[in-house]
Amino acid sequence: MRMIMLISGLFSAVALAGCNGAPFSTQWKLRGFDLGTADVAQIRVAVRAPDWAALTPEKTILLAKYAFEDGEAGRTLDIHLQRAERAQDRDALARLAAPSSALVVYEVVPRDLAAVRAFQAETQSAKAAGRHGKSGVEIGGELACRKDEIPEGPVVLDAYLHASDEIGWLPLLEGFDVKPQLTQTKSWEEIARSVPRCEKHAKRA
Repeated sequence: MRMIMLISGLFSAVALAGCNGAPFSTQWKLRGFDLGTADVAQIRVAVRAPDWAALTPEKTILLAKYAFEDGEAGRTLDIHLQRAERAQDRDALARLAAPSSALVVYEVVPRDLAAVRAFQAETQSAKAAGRHGKSGVEIGGELACRKDEIPEGPVVLDAYLHASDEIGWLPLLEGFDVKPQLTQTKSWEEIARSVPRCEKHAKRA
């Protein structure tokens, strides 16, 4: 599974935002939120990428992992995403993140919901039985393509989370530059080369 490092940095940043990057009001509203027990059908993430990037939700895959500390083989699950098109999202995001037209909303595809719920139940059961382990999520597939050459300068992203119907939409990251995180272990040139050119733009070149 090929990793697209540039935009996967966004999802890493989103994951960290609940701890230190999100506004305090968002952290407070998410204080009781547990991804391990949440209704995944209600979880959505809206992202605004730089102008040179085109997000591709239908090509994005999340690889969820749970590794047991006792050495027993862990559990992995491929979770496919899609572009969410909901009228209520457009209205809410228009109020929260104007202009909302550039936002792309991600959600889990319906056919994977049962498998995700089974994964949640299995990991929660293991924890209840005292079988400790480590969980994580990797980003795979093609998360984005580039419309043109990637310019120098910051890589600024906006991200908003719909954790549940009760909580609604919350800002996670606004005007957040992910480039410093991305270049901690690899050069910017190497990262930029990993982002494929969008097909329709490649045909015009």
